Amino acid sequence: MTLHPVLVFAVASLGLAALADTADAATFYFIRHAESTANTGEASTPEEMLNPPLTDLGKQQALDLALTLADVPLTHIYVSGYQRTALTIAPTAADKGLTPVAMPEIGEWQFKGALTGDLYAQLAEVMGKWAAGDTAAKIDGAESLDELNARVLPGYREIIERHKDEDGVVAIVGHGGSIGWTMPFFASNVPAGYGLGHGLRNTAIVQVVLDSQGNPLVSNWDGTPFDAAGPQPAPVPLPASGVLLVAAIGGLGAARRFRKAA
Repeated sequence: MTLHPVLVFAVASLGLAALADTADAATFYFIRHAESTANTGEASTPEEMLNPPLTDLGKQQALDLALTLADVPLTHIYVSGYQRTALTIAPTAADKGLTPVAMPEIGEWQFKGALTGDLYAQLAEVMGKWAAGDTAAKIDGAESLDELNARVLPGYREIIERHKDEDGVVAIVGHGGSIGWTMPFFASNVPAGYGLGHGLRNTAIVQVVLDSQGNPLVSNWDGTPFDAAGPQPAPVPLPASGVLLVAAIGGLGAARRFRKAA
């Protein structure tokens, strides 16, 4: 039996309320955007590849996300500078009467310039180096993990600082790489390399709470509960992480398509 995404997160969240309520601070939901035309390889121009709209499935995922978050006391919403994040949270923002704030610095892992060769193979190779601790490794024309962290994490820390003493939930809508790959460097209970092997599906939610010193800790990773020591056995089966890993940077599929067509 396949669970509807709304039910997956609802079931996974049952054990989170007590943990979140113990902290006299906001809770933070890091949400990957819904499916875009770059994720499916349908982006037809370089401009669309960089800043794609949602697919029909992605639009439905955005509506499903609004149902998932219907009873969540959202107080603020942040999005990256790309339209796929704004479109993902638009139904939720309308329901809540909130205006999303754009923070371009939390955008996706960036690759620019002349990317050549098998991009999937190059990404797999550089991610292997990252997992082994060589976070300065990079593909020519792309950010290293160090560079991604240096760009994204200050934005996350700024959001935490703004809202750490407030009640309610803050939504941060971003990307598979800029959330999943950076999280071990942001939350101390996420093992090094965890995000590289546990790719986030579209509209996946990583829930972050603050400890008594105000430090961020992951309490749930798309259905897998965490405690202060790290991940615990997942109560809900989720799709294979290997497929999600390839899908984490959907633009690579479109990039390879453009290269072959050239």
